Formats: sequence, structure tokens, C-alpha cells
Amino acid sequence: MRMIIDCDPGNSIPASDIDDGLALGLALAAPGVTLEAVTVVAGNTPRDVGVAVARDLLARAGAHDVPIFPGAAAPLVEDPAPWRADLDGRRDTEAARALWRDVVPSSPVDGTGEPSAAVEIVRRVAASPGEIHLVAVGPLTNVAHALQLRPQLAAELASLTIMGGGFAVPDLLQELNFGYDPEAAHLVLTSGAPITLVPYDVTRLTTLTLGDIEPLAGVGPLADYLAETTRPWIRWVSEARGLPGCHLHDPLAVAALLDPGLVTKRRTRAAVELHGTLTRGRPIAWTRPLRATGLRIPDVEPIDVVDSVDNDRLVAFLVDTLVSAGR
Repeated sequence: MRMIIDCDPGNSIPASDIDDGLALGLALAAPGVTLEAVTVVAGNTPRDVGVAVARDLLARAGAHDVPIFPGAAAPLVEDPAPWRADLDGRRDTEAARALWRDVVPSSPVDGTGEPSAAVEIVRRVAASPGEIHLVAVGPLTNVAHALQLRPQLAAELASLTIMGGGFAVPDLLQELNFGYDPEAAHLVLTSGAPITLVPYDVTRLTTLTLGDIEPLAGVGPLADYLAETTRPWIRWVSEARGLPGCHLHDPLAVAALLDPGLVTKRRTRAAVELHGTLTRGRPIAWTRPLRATGLRIPDVEPIDVVDSVDNDRLVAFLVDTLVSAGR
């Protein structure tokens, strides 16, 4: 399977989610997968930080032949300042620094070059129609730019798996990936591409504990790196959010593509709300046309939406794949 992963990784960065790194690690370790490229977008971390993290992860994995392409540093329309203040501000705390004191952070690389992620996605997919699976686990700005450059890209992808959005999560107004760039999320979700959406409604039901990652220690460079950078994140989540472990948002997107039996799905139409004060960035799903007059309902192609996951099987699949690759 030929795969491109579009991501916003934060491994080694204090108080930054490490799920992108676990997703990359799973793709690198899974038999039969060729990771063609990694494209990086701003979101969980600033774009240049994400590029540095991706470079460190691939170097530790010995995956020197996998190219990294910097993408969008800002959303299509949304002002990223409030998100950056929240995401970056929590990293500059004594508690975060204490938990990550034994982890060497990736340093942002100056002069990453002109954004080339969208162009590279277009180039590779257009050259091999129907062969490349795109997994997007950050804000969808790079994918939206690629579709704007080449609208027929939607029909040329073998599949597009997206982690993002929250349909009906208590006390959640915006999930990060869709909230950071709602316009991009709407454009991509309604593009007609063969989409599987892995929403926060389901990924929040996953859990990876400190005990789960112990088998990774000493297995090999990639597994060691993932264990080293995941431990402080699990501890931070436990202290800051009272959870027993971290969620596997992005690894679930890769795992659902590699082993569809880990999840169940429903077929539905979906779009993203762009105007509501409290609902902007939220995906909305419907299965049948509404008959009420005066409503302008988007005429979009149905997509697959993941609606359940077997967490025990998911954790076993992730850990076993990483351990087997390291032996």
C-alpha cells in the first residue's frame, strides 16, 4: 500500500499531542506499507516545529528515504492566533517542562523553504491515479490547497482517511483539526473524494496507558523514540485532564485503513458548519434530503464515518506492529 501522511506532529515538544508520531510510526512499521512522503501543516504545532519533529522521527527510524514537505503555516481564512495562544501557551509552564525534562526537544528549522506539500501531493497522486492512499491527521489546509490546484485529485486518490471533527461530543465546541481551519475541512469533506472520516466522537473512546507502551522499550530505535516521547504526554494528560491514558486519535486513522475490522462505519453525507458562533468548524451529517423549503442543503457525495472502535484490538495492533518491526 502506497501512503502519504499529512500531519502536524509534536513528539518531544512539551504538552504537545504525540498521536501524529504514533501514526507515522505505525505506517513505517506496518508490513506492506510504503510511506511515500510526509507533508506537514500547522496545527498541533507550528508548521516549522512539525517539520523538525518529523525529521527527527524519521531519522530515529532510519527512514532516510522518506521525504518531508512543508505545507501551510496558516489556515485558509481562520485567524490562528487564539489557537496558537492556547496550544503554545500550555507548553511554557513549569509542569510541562518538568514532565519533559528528560526529552530532548526538536528545534524548529529556519528556512524550511517554500511550502511544497500541496504541489507534492498533486504530483504524486496524479502520476499514479488510484494507487496512493492519503491519510490526513492535522488541519486540512494542505489537502484543500491540493484540491484547489487540481480538483480531479478527488477522483485520483485511492482513498482519503481523515481524523477530525466532532459531531456530538459533550462540552466540545470545536475539535482542533476542523476548528483550526473550518473552510479547509468543508472543502475537503465535500470534494467527492473517497473519504473515511475518523471523528473525535470515536477517537475519544480510545486509550493508551503507560503499561501499554512498556513493551516498546528496548525494541529498536523507532519504538524507543515513540515510548520516550509518549510517556510524558500520558503523564501530562493524566495530570491535566484526569484521564488514565492518552487518546489514539491519529493512529486510529492509519489503523482503520490497514485493518478495517478494528472499526465499524456508517455511510452518510457530511459538511462543515462555517457560520455559527458556537458551531463553526463542526461537522454535520445527514442521510436523506430534507424536504423543508427554503433550506439550501449541499449536494455532496456520501462518505464513510467511523462510529465505533475496539480499543483493545487497536492497542494490540499498534504495539504488536511496532514491536515486530523492531525485532
